[in-house]
Amino acid sequence: GVKCGNCARHCPTGAIQMVASDPDEPKSPKIPVVNVEKCIGCGACENLCPSRPFSAIYVTGHPMHRTI
Repeated sequence: GVKCGNCARHCPTGAIQMVASDPDEPKSPKIPVVNVEKCIGCGACENLCPSRPFSAIYVTGHPMHRTI
């Protein structure tokens, strides 16, 4: 129930938008939605999320960036 948007403000590619959690109620708490086409998998959003004990957003990264 806390307004934040830290992830959307700090995303280097602008891949995150904050949208109403209930589409029929514009004043409902906003949640992050990721545009996977723009996301580079850097994890800045997850690291900057103040939500505890779990982040409101998770990043798994792209397979091409993983160590073999």
